[in-house]
Amino acid sequence: MTRRLLALAFVLTLTPGVARAAACCMSATSFGVGRLLVWEDFATGVTLGHTRVVGQWDPSGTLRLLGSDFSDGISRVEPWAIVRLAERVQVQARLPLLLNDRAAGSLAQTAGGLGDVGAAVRVEAIMLGEYDRLPSLGFTVGALLPTGRRAEQTLGPLGAGVTGRGAWGASFALESEYTWLPWFLRLDAGVTLFAPFKRTDTQAVQGFGPVVQAALSSGRELVADKLVLAVSAQVEFEGALRMDGEVQPASSGFVPSLVTSLSWRPAPHWTLVTSVNTSVWPSGVAFNRDARVGLVIGGRYGHF
Repeated sequence: MTRRLLALAFVLTLTPGVARAAACCMSATSFGVGRLLVWEDFATGVTLGHTRVVGQWDPSGTLRLLGSDFSDGISRVEPWAIVRLAERVQVQARLPLLLNDRAAGSLAQTAGGLGDVGAAVRVEAIMLGEYDRLPSLGFTVGALLPTGRRAEQTLGPLGAGVTGRGAWGASFALESEYTWLPWFLRLDAGVTLFAPFKRTDTQAVQGFGPVVQAALSSGRELVADKLVLAVSAQVEFEGALRMDGEVQPASSGFVPSLVTSLSWRPAPHWTLVTSVNTSVWPSGVAFNRDARVGLVIGGRYGHF
């Protein structure tokens, strides 16, 4: 605790041009669960989101928009927490709760439940600002619990009860960030692998392909120590599905998305975040994925 207090005192006594570090600090809260600020012991918060599916890409990359007689939406509530175990080590966990609403013609269904619970350990090899002119470098190792409900485990009529993959998963990711006030630039990249499982309907052994994700994010402090605007370009690729060890043709998927985020810190311990995201693009950009638009709002409390 003494070391953290000294670090906080050092930050507060810097010259005004460097002390206005909201861009480098609030980048931690711009997207997803994020990370702790250098002076925080723990942080907790909740995100609320709603997404509408507007279309789907088929295996050939053709975008097929949903007709007026079909609708599909996902609402999400996700409490989360991050705790510092050591100066460079943090642990985090999230608890997603989902509610799907789906309608097709005269049929309608609303269902939901617990998604795949996630936990991770983050290690900072190079902390932000630790070395002059060097970007930060962090590594995250995570796990997904099979607490979500898969498609074959849902009840009719429209399969709206899907809340996750329902399979054990392990992930590895890296994050690197560089700051030149009032701007920041961040690169995230990671891969998630899933353990095979036995389907409850056919008893076949199914395995999801590896999921590779990458994001390039940049943002700017608009109001000193208060307001940051950020944009993130993201891509996701998923390898082919396997059934009883055999690769299923045309089962891999790819989609890029764009996220714009606004972070506002009204008080030293509190941050409010809102973001809009889209994965709607012309035909030929993605394949075997939904085209979606969504809105997320969230609140964060950081203890120090």
